[in-house]
Amino acid sequence: MKKYPTGKGVGMRFLATGLLALAVMIMTIQPVQAEDLEELLVQVGETYATGYSSPFIHAFGANQNVGTYQTANIPWGGLTFGFGVKMMATNLNDDDQNFSVNIENVDLGAYDAAWSGRTGNVVMSGPTIFGDTETEGSITGYYNGLPVFQTETITGLVDTKNVPLAAPEAYLGGIYGLKATVRYLPEVDLGDYGKTKFMGYGLQWSPNGVVQNLPVDVMVGFFTQELDVGTLIETNAKTYFLGVSKSYPVATVYGGIAKDESDMTVSYTEQDSGTEINFSVDGVQESHVTLGVSLNFLLGLNVEVNKGDLVTYSGGLMFGF
Repeated sequence: MKKYPTGKGVGMRFLATGLLALAVMIMTIQPVQAEDLEELLVQVGETYATGYSSPFIHAFGANQNVGTYQTANIPWGGLTFGFGVKMMATNLNDDDQNFSVNIENVDLGAYDAAWSGRTGNVVMSGPTIFGDTETEGSITGYYNGLPVFQTETITGLVDTKNVPLAAPEAYLGGIYGLKATVRYLPEVDLGDYGKTKFMGYGLQWSPNGVVQNLPVDVMVGFFTQELDVGTLIETNAKTYFLGVSKSYPVATVYGGIAKDESDMTVSYTEQDSGTEINFSVDGVQESHVTLGVSLNFLLGLNVEVNKGDLVTYSGGLMFGF
């Protein structure tokens, strides 16, 4: 503490693609010489941890809520199915890499026993989970407007503004315009994030079989997903969307609007005090628009951009029949 003076071939290709996507994701988010997420969080209390970890749900909430479709064309007769891998990456804002919290009129003794019984302000600031991994944050106490103590805290975990996610996906549809989609990623070790599990499902419906001669294909749907990081973090994301698409001989152009929800629950035991910490944070993105294109081949490559409070890019390789 510092003191101041005062088929088989297709299946194999799919498996290889999925493994490659996961490898790319792991290598991208693996920081150099960063500590484990749990080892960092247990060193700080709830207020600091909230500011530090909030960008996690900002990024992964947005990631989970995109790439949920690549066409609005859902047949009304004849079974269709497909499988592949979806990849997403959210571009964070500059202020998601650093945070600052000003707590006014508190007993400074809660942060430094030498100042017990004196009321002042406390400023918590530093890199977030996606901030500088070489710079430590700090908790600074102010008495009568002057800094009287400062405690160094924790560094960022991964220094990045681009946060990726990838997961296998499968769908089944074609009956009365309905299509069901599942995403699932078994428990894998993502280095500093710890062991991570991911699963989700969604349902879409197209009215084109009822409303004839529409100039475009139309679809409505929802998707709900959960991403867990060890026993520390649980995220939930939901999106409700309206999509349209137009098919051409080579490609399908698609787009839509979506209403988004996401939240994160963090639970751990503070290292020094033994206090049980539990808090929840909502994601910042409440809606987004999508514009994308997919190829009309057996190997269905699609790419899209999603714009809301954040910008998220998504792509996928889907093998459909």
